[in-house]
Amino acid sequence: VAPPKEVVTGTVDGIDIMELDEAVEVLWAEGIYAESGMGCTGPIVMVNEAKLNAALKILAKAGYDVGEAEDC
Repeated sequence: VAPPKEVVTGTVDGIDIMELDEAVEVLWAEGIYAESGMGCTGPIVMVNEAKLNAALKILAKAGYDVGEAEDC
């Protein structure tokens, strides 16, 4: 179940397109609202900017090779 929806302007890249939905669900399970999408260089997970660092840590701990996406 997704946490309450919020503005998502922070972007995480490095997640394979086949794992995007799973990564979003990992964040939801930790109480962070997230959405998946396509950035200018590939698939991204979007989270609230204030929760970006926490999201990166959660995803890295879950085994994803992630980083903050660069501005296009």
